[in-house]
Amino acid sequence: MAPQPARRSEASGAAEPIEDLTESRHRGVLSALRFRLAVLVHDRTVYRLAAALLKDAREAEDVTQEVFLSYWQHGAAVERPREWLLRVARNAALGRLRKSGRFVSYEQQELPEPGDARDPAWHYEQNELAGELRKLVDTLPEPQRSLLVMFDVQGHDGETCARVLGLNINQVKVYLHRARRRLREQLERRS
Repeated sequence: MAPQPARRSEASGAAEPIEDLTESRHRGVLSALRFRLAVLVHDRTVYRLAAALLKDAREAEDVTQEVFLSYWQHGAAVERPREWLLRVARNAALGRLRKSGRFVSYEQQELPEPGDARDPAWHYEQNELAGELRKLVDTLPEPQRSLLVMFDVQGHDGETCARVLGLNINQVKVYLHRARRRLREQLERRS
């Protein structure tokens, strides 16, 4: 291997390879660019997961900021930013729920105006069912709850869910099946 050209360091007088100087000079810029790119690409996804778990927009914003601050501090070695960010967001949201010891409130939100020609009673029933389903999802044990939110509500694929939750793909399938079955059974008992 050919020797690298060297340059004298002004502070120590020792010779440093030019390649290392160039790399270290640009390392900070690349990490800043990588961080900005991660924020631009993933901030809505992180926020939606936090909001789905916390049911509070302000707390979800706080969690999102905490997650990206953590990414800024520890993200240099992260290979899959999306999965890492989602894992940290989930853990932060669950931590907030645990610390506060509170249950999620399900105050009836304002009903949207029917957008089609269906009977208003049908829309009302659908909103009632959706409210009951949200309550039942919150009764699921972890990681079934997070998996159901990520897979069915947010549309993440099974492999992403597996990496975020620290599961293998077979566990994802099993937990998802169990969660859906439990929800179906509980809904049938209530009707």
